[in-house]
Amino acid sequence: MEEEFDEDTNLQGNWSWDYLDSLDTSQYPFPNVLWHVKPAREIAIKTSMMLLVGVFGIFLNFIILLILFRNKWLWSSSNYLIGNLAFIDILTLLFCPWFMLVRDFYQNFVLKNFGCRFEGFLQASLLLGSVCAVMLVSYDRLAAATLAVDARITKKAAPKLIVGSWLLAATVSLPWTFKRDYIERQWLDHLETYCSEDVVIIGVYWHIILTLLVWVPLGLMVVTYAVILWRLEWSSRELSLRGGGQSVKRAKGKAMRITACVLSAAVICRIPYTALIYMRNNLPIAINAVEGNYANMWFAANYLMYMNCAINPLIYGFTNYRFRKAMDRTPGVSCFKFGNWCCIYSSRTKQILPDNKNTEKIFVIEDTPKSNKKLSKVFKNIMNHNKSCLEFTVKMDEITTKPTKVTPLKPDNS
Repeated sequence: MEEEFDEDTNLQGNWSWDYLDSLDTSQYPFPNVLWHVKPAREIAIKTSMMLLVGVFGIFLNFIILLILFRNKWLWSSSNYLIGNLAFIDILTLLFCPWFMLVRDFYQNFVLKNFGCRFEGFLQASLLLGSVCAVMLVSYDRLAAATLAVDARITKKAAPKLIVGSWLLAATVSLPWTFKRDYIERQWLDHLETYCSEDVVIIGVYWHIILTLLVWVPLGLMVVTYAVILWRLEWSSRELSLRGGGQSVKRAKGKAMRITACVLSAAVICRIPYTALIYMRNNLPIAINAVEGNYANMWFAANYLMYMNCAINPLIYGFTNYRFRKAMDRTPGVSCFKFGNWCCIYSSRTKQILPDNKNTEKIFVIEDTPKSNKKLSKVFKNIMNHNKSCLEFTVKMDEITTKPTKVTPLKPDNS
């Protein structure tokens, strides 16, 4: 028996799970080095890194929600979708990183049976929900830029799509609840606890999850922004033949910068996680199959996934001029003046928003009654499409309702 034990211990690094299931492990010492808890220095570094991305991401996403809540003029279908993305990212950064840290810090699985079944379901649901939110935002931008009005997401349809995306994400994540089991294995010198997965089903399911988490949204982003850029290029060429198109060229430049940010963030934050999962699935199912720096690579890949949740508000929220201006006027966050410097676009793109007054642009018209109206701020047509017209700004309550004939007014050269 002693000789058999020595021979098995020499081969313990190659023990398969099938062999372990038929073996009385209580007669053998634990086949790995016992360390129980990671060193305090490593725990402090990883916790600090996760706190940094967590606090930063929660702060930015909370600002998005606060701006939408305080400014009703931003309540549109597009902004509903951005608010949904911000809310999911907050939940992801509140819960998911700490599950990952606990699993990383302890050699045994300390979350017990409930944690084994709930942890995977929660993380998969929130990450898939975030992907669905990104896809909805991408489609909304594609529809606004290239599709007909009937194909766009309406204000009534947006809440239904948001609820549907949540239900879809939760449904797709259900296998994590039913195909994982909490197992305790007694060794001669150690009680091992771990969360086991159904290798056959979950192995295939991992590929489905990666397709939904990475390849589908990345492909949709490429198609969406490629079509938007093509549309802007086509419009720019059409208008340039008529001597215009400057505004479209500026919009194209901004769209190219946003496209670069979106695709770069998706590739940098999601591809390492995907590559690591593929590498792990190709390893043999045996003890000590995963060695070396795999644990550190796993932490880095998950950290990048959570960083994506932290930078989403910069990509999808603060690249919008209205969001930046609304933030600087929103009580509670206006003191930060964050909207003036949070994005590179704020210094490059200057847009003019109308004053919050009851005003309207009209043409100079013939036979207008000369009552106590006051014409002010005479300026040339901003778009410069019709140089024979001038524009005036008057108060709405001063505009006459008498039918009149519009007559172009030539500018006075004097």
